[in-house]
Amino acid sequence: MQTGVLAKIDDPSLRAYAAWVPVLPDDGRPGEGNLALVPDRRATHFWDRHGSLPPLFRAILGLPSDWPAWDVYLAYPSGAKWDRGPPAPAFWHHQLGDEPAAPKLDGLLFASQLRELIAGE
Repeated sequence: MQTGVLAKIDDPSLRAYAAWVPVLPDDGRPGEGNLALVPDRRATHFWDRHGSLPPLFRAILGLPSDWPAWDVYLAYPSGAKWDRGPPAPAFWHHQLGDEPAAPKLDGLLFASQLRELIAGE
């Protein structure tokens, strides 16, 4: 995401939010190595230690009940509001296997779609 999207789109209005969630047994609070994966000044990192986000995003993405929504990359237009739960994204990519209907993460495609989203605002 850093090299394929943030480093390629210089729009100062672009924001990135990285939510770190303990999904695997060895997952713990993200350290400097994790945070260095997305060092862009427009990125904000969150630690979801209770794993509250995957079920919320699983529901809006239409994932099967046994799939946690992690390693997902969602794009929202500016002004998107989170009310009782997250809104549906304008588009999303994933690294979850073959099940979801969204594209597997492709930085160039994600950046292209994101440029179109920004241009349409």
